[in-house]
Amino acid sequence: MRKLIPLLSACLFLSPCSPAAWAQDTEGAPETKTVDPDHARLVAARRAAHEVPEVVSAQQQAKADLALAHKAQLEAKTAHKKAMDSEARYRKCLEEELLKIDPSTKELIAKEKAAFREKMTKARHEKKGGTSHPEVEVPKGESEKPSVPSEETTTP
Repeated sequence: MRKLIPLLSACLFLSPCSPAAWAQDTEGAPETKTVDPDHARLVAARRAAHEVPEVVSAQQQAKADLALAHKAQLEAKTAHKKAMDSEARYRKCLEEELLKIDPSTKELIAKEKAAFREKMTKARHEKKGGTSHPEVEVPKGESEKPSVPSEETTTP
């Protein structure tokens, strides 16, 4: 019984009010909606314009063109993903064959990739205008040095 009472109260709370209950609540409220004759005339003109056959056919054509555009966009996205997967397979096969031919190229490839990555990081930093600094490794000896000269190192 204890589980049933909260369930019933939740159902009553979540159930929509009947139109009669809404009518009772709004009977005492004054009518705040004013009818603007210019707006009513505009709405009537729009309804009439939407019923003209040329407008109806243009609307249908616009909907069809939009649907085709969405379809083309999805196809392009799928084609791009397929191309990227093919490119990744190609690079992997090329690297495997290169390592079979000359195993010592592994270090050279890693060095080349690291240099390219560093170059792109610098270019990205320059493009952003230097607002954020790329992560720079600070040697341990330099991080312990004081930034302000001490009294012992200065001579009068």
